[in-house]
Amino acid sequence: MRLRDTIVAIASPHGTGAISVVRLSGDEALQIVNRFLNKPISRPRYVHHRELFDTSGSLVDEVLVVYYKAPKSYTGEDMVEIYCHGGILVTQKVLDVMLAGGARLAKNGEFTKRAFLNGKIDLVKAEAVLQVIEAKSEKALKLALDNLKGKLSEEIEFFRRKLLDILAKIEVSIDYSDDVIVDDSEIRHDIVSLLEMLRSKIEMAGKGLHLSTGVTLAIVGKPNTGKSTLLNRLLNEDRAIVTDIPGTTRDVIRGEIKIGGVHFVISDTAGVRETEDVIEKIGIERTLREVQKSDVVIFLLDATTGFTEDDQYIYELIKETNHVVVWNKVDLASNVQRIGEDDVLISAKTGEGLRALEQKLLEKVRLIVEEGELSHVTSKRQLEYLKRVYANISNAYDQFKKGYPFDVISIDLRKALEEFDELLGRNYMEDLIDTIFSNFCVGK
Repeated sequence: MRLRDTIVAIASPHGTGAISVVRLSGDEALQIVNRFLNKPISRPRYVHHRELFDTSGSLVDEVLVVYYKAPKSYTGEDMVEIYCHGGILVTQKVLDVMLAGGARLAKNGEFTKRAFLNGKIDLVKAEAVLQVIEAKSEKALKLALDNLKGKLSEEIEFFRRKLLDILAKIEVSIDYSDDVIVDDSEIRHDIVSLLEMLRSKIEMAGKGLHLSTGVTLAIVGKPNTGKSTLLNRLLNEDRAIVTDIPGTTRDVIRGEIKIGGVHFVISDTAGVRETEDVIEKIGIERTLREVQKSDVVIFLLDATTGFTEDDQYIYELIKETNHVVVWNKVDLASNVQRIGEDDVLISAKTGEGLRALEQKLLEKVRLIVEEGELSHVTSKRQLEYLKRVYANISNAYDQFKKGYPFDVISIDLRKALEEFDELLGRNYMEDLIDTIFSNFCVGK
């Protein structure tokens, strides 16, 4: 599929810098650019030094120009990139000249959308482009780069071929039932094997999403244990209000940090204790919900008070979670009675013990990180489609066990194949594509 009009956009960040990039794509990209150069260019993939003029013949800037001839370009169309000086005004003038020459201003993500529509990349790789740009940690960046090179696409294609093999055997048994005998046990084995592989992929997928969006971490404890001070210390900023008044934090306060290449989304929660205060009760309920959805919990204790009844109450709520027991205010306590060998001793006020806490947190999320790196599922859309594929194949297997004929079983298997194709973008709805690419910036 080729689009007729030529699009243009500024492809570098807005602001003043050394160099800005203006990008064009479409059948007339080269002709439009050549119209305003002191000397036309034609050689692909070669850096040309030129002067660029506006419609009145006035010099706009000295530029470098690179021409990419279709189909050997990012979009699969003729594409030209103009490298000008990085001032806001000069970059806008270059853009205005291209618009005056007949190009249309590109929409969000339209260059990558054209790459997809022209078969240069599939939908998973297109999502990876955005994820490379938005990566907040080394782990998330690695996953996005792997997918940009086709890692997840290859895995999905492997599952798809397995499904096609099963469907082929079933279709043969339907169309040539008198000549070909297909062993039912072979079909059973193939379906079960594919379901097991998909189940494993889906189970790991949540961890891959965590690496892209951030591993969630909740700080939980009774009032006045120093939760807000610890949050501020980890973030190196005054994000939460810190006072000596118990129960200051009534809502969930969030921040983001990077520890050892892992992106953490931290929640400072309301202190948990038995209370009759209606507003405080609401804050505690939100804390408990935050604990349930967090990947790891810091159970913060006050070293100056020791382990109290309120602490015991909280411990019963979080003991089954992936948690770290942390004693705060060790700078004010002469003796700390640990409740476990892995307890971490810190002073959120002075920073003492923070490095040990960070290492303990990395240990607690090690499995999430390791399995997430193997998952390569980096968006909720990808996970949702994998779940749909699994559900359809699972339905087909249930029908198989009940003795339904192959022509009935094949209906759900074909549905699963359609879900695979929509995941990769081979079959797609226009509104789905528009939604995905609308999240991109203009020029990408």
